[in-house]
Amino acid sequence: MLSIYQSKDHRWRDAYNPLRGLSMPKLVSLQESGERGQYADLQWLYHYMERSDSMIASVLQRRRAALLSVDWDIREVSDGDPVLAQEQAELLGYVYDQIDNFRDAIAFLFSGVFRGFSHLEKHYGDSGLIHRLEPVEQWFWVRDGLFGDWEYNENAVSGRYRGHPIELEDFVIFEAPPLDRILSVLYLRKNLSHKDWDSFLEVYGIPSIFLVGPPNTPASKEEEYQTIAEQIISDGRGYLPNGSDIKYVTGGGGKPPFLDHIEYIDRQITIAATGGLLTMLTESGSGTLAGSAHSETFMQIARSDAVLLSGVLQRDIDVPILEQFFPGYPVQAYFEFAPVVSQQSSRIVTDAMQLADAGVPIDPKEIAEKTGYSVLDEDEMSRRP
Repeated sequence: MLSIYQSKDHRWRDAYNPLRGLSMPKLVSLQESGERGQYADLQWLYHYMERSDSMIASVLQRRRAALLSVDWDIREVSDGDPVLAQEQAELLGYVYDQIDNFRDAIAFLFSGVFRGFSHLEKHYGDSGLIHRLEPVEQWFWVRDGLFGDWEYNENAVSGRYRGHPIELEDFVIFEAPPLDRILSVLYLRKNLSHKDWDSFLEVYGIPSIFLVGPPNTPASKEEEYQTIAEQIISDGRGYLPNGSDIKYVTGGGGKPPFLDHIEYIDRQITIAATGGLLTMLTESGSGTLAGSAHSETFMQIARSDAVLLSGVLQRDIDVPILEQFFPGYPVQAYFEFAPVVSQQSSRIVTDAMQLADAGVPIDPKEIAEKTGYSVLDEDEMSRRP
């Protein structure tokens, strides 16, 4: 078992804010370190970034919430041994039911979509089955190169190339192209635009006012006119001699580009974080049509995330468990996030009905596997009370 909970030396990071002094050269350097397998500083930056930008935090939370709203189930293969499949399904169902932090573990496993990877350590109970899936934060990992073996960097030491070797069978490991690599560049550009906008407002937010005196103003009148100008600037009232004028310094006649730039970057963040789906951008407002479009967008993404994470759990939990308790037998059952009812499920049911009407029946188990519905054949229906 990893010593993360016994080690204290990594807590120096709690006082280190990686966003201070962040610049494009520094960000590029951190990303290059990540390509070499040195993740400690890069992943600490991603951790802070995800909590510091409203758009990034919002999209991340919505994607995670959409995934966690999907139920899970144990499926049986449609063309296997029904007795063996049922026994394996019952075992897997029991295994997953015993994991007491399963929902939190899935939420952390999902973080790999943005961070590029995530690790869950298997903790076993007295029965020998998995009791907990303990998250191990991304900054505790290191690799020898981009595709080297995963090793544990106990104290999250910066610049370390090697750590402690691990037993892969003790972990659930998810890897994906890191969205945060793209989002971090957009985040930095957006913050630079905010900084420039703030500087602009400090100078031009309250326009400077200058009084232009009338032509041929004698020196003896300049002090009087200065007093009048100060009264006007302080929201006073006063008389200006004929020929006088008021000039405002507004920073140019055009519209400042900062808001347009920030809105453009937010659009790029949305496109990157929703897999290129533009529904979130094209449907505006909060009415029924827009709300439905936004919900459908995130459910499409949730289905994609569910497929990826289901495959990881099948590989790292289902297969080892079934090989242990059913040695030499083929895998006939598997974990899967229950597919959300969608147009695809409706099409499958419609196609099955049309084929049945044409005299070409489909195995109910295949329909159940594809749609997630519990489909009973005539014999099963007749045995029901």
